[in-house]
Amino acid sequence: MNLLSTLKLKYKLFIIFAVSNILIIGSMWQIYQWSFDQGFFNYVIQQDKSYLGQMANRSANLYIYYEDWDFLVSESQLEEDWKKAKLASTADMVPSPLTPNLDLIYPSQQYRKRFLLYNADKEALIGQIPFKFALTQKVKVAGEVVGYVGLRSLKEVVQHHTMEFVKKQAESFLLISAFMIAVVALFTWSLAKAMSRPICQMSQATRQLASGSYGTRLPTNSRDELGMLAFDLNHLASTLQNTTEARKRWVADTAHELRTPLAILRGEIEAMQDGIIKVSPDSLGSLLNETVHLGRLIEDLNQLSMHDTGNMDYKMDEHDLVDIIEQTVTSMQRPFEEANLNLSLTFEKKKAIPITADANRLNQLFTNLMSNTLKYTSAPGELNIHVQKQKHCVVIRFEDSAPGICSEDIEKIFERFYRTECSRNRKTGGRGLGLAICRSIVTGHRGTISSYSSNKQGLGIRIELPLT
Repeated sequence: MNLLSTLKLKYKLFIIFAVSNILIIGSMWQIYQWSFDQGFFNYVIQQDKSYLGQMANRSANLYIYYEDWDFLVSESQLEEDWKKAKLASTADMVPSPLTPNLDLIYPSQQYRKRFLLYNADKEALIGQIPFKFALTQKVKVAGEVVGYVGLRSLKEVVQHHTMEFVKKQAESFLLISAFMIAVVALFTWSLAKAMSRPICQMSQATRQLASGSYGTRLPTNSRDELGMLAFDLNHLASTLQNTTEARKRWVADTAHELRTPLAILRGEIEAMQDGIIKVSPDSLGSLLNETVHLGRLIEDLNQLSMHDTGNMDYKMDEHDLVDIIEQTVTSMQRPFEEANLNLSLTFEKKKAIPITADANRLNQLFTNLMSNTLKYTSAPGELNIHVQKQKHCVVIRFEDSAPGICSEDIEKIFERFYRTECSRNRKTGGRGLGLAICRSIVTGHRGTISSYSSNKQGLGIRIELPLT
């Protein structure tokens, strides 16, 4: 077992296939030999039984004529003496004795050496084979058993010839088996290499991924388990690559976002030190604004990092979603009026919508989405919030008016620090983290959030939250 554990997979597969084929071929030989013995000799036995019936009838007719078995015994003795004389004589030919009665009983000459005769007491008269080891048939005269005729087993007569035949068959079979094993070995080796090749490729790809080569991909031509494993490995590599790139962008964007307010603070403070800018309420207010902006950015980053690490605190409880969203809309009415934007809230059916949620987080979610409209929607404009209760969830749609978002940016707005290059951009004051926080809050409530272009040429946000 220790040796097998050190072998490569292709060698293990080759050994398994080779041993399996050898066992199959060996089993086939055993089955063939058993089948030959059973089939051939069973056929002979059935034939012998048929001939024994004829021999018994003929012997009965002779017994009626002679009234005993001495005539057969004497003829058999003459035949035995002739055989001995023939072996001892140097002459070319010793005339055979006349055995008319024995010749009449035999169905053919091949049975002469196998013929056996027993009296009514089952004592051997012709042949030295015990009664219990012979294949016999009763000889009846007038309904009385007067003796038994029998045959020696064919195995005893032709055993030598049979073994020679079987031996030759075995040699032929072994030659055929050796050729089959050679062919199978070649096929098995090719099959083992073909089966182990994708696994070796996966092993190499895994090492490349571990070393940081996330661009590694495997061919996915097959649809079996190995093909699915290669597909999953490619998906893992793609996820690692995207995660690595996102992490790099995250670090770069975070550094850039922190650098900007810090650079402004540093520049203004140095200008105050050099006397270029006088210390006044306005200059201090500018410093305060940048500090507030920096604090909000750090707070947003902190919330996102807490969500990533699973440490964001959610105080889940039973609430009515209608109350939460109505309170948020009421609190945002005045900023919308000042921005010359119309804010409306509609329900498909206004009735209680029970939901298990963190009310403060949902309030933050809805406030962020409404603030997003305040920052980016041109006046006069509008934001419509539509709430629809379904069987297992509640769907909330936020749809504002122009300007909208380019189609290539519509799926990216929930990424951190992502700002579109179209109508909605940084000039309006966004930090690029509001929608990312919204997605984190929705995910924390086991919901989904997506974006689309609204029918008012603006942005549409669809939120789906599970009901209690």
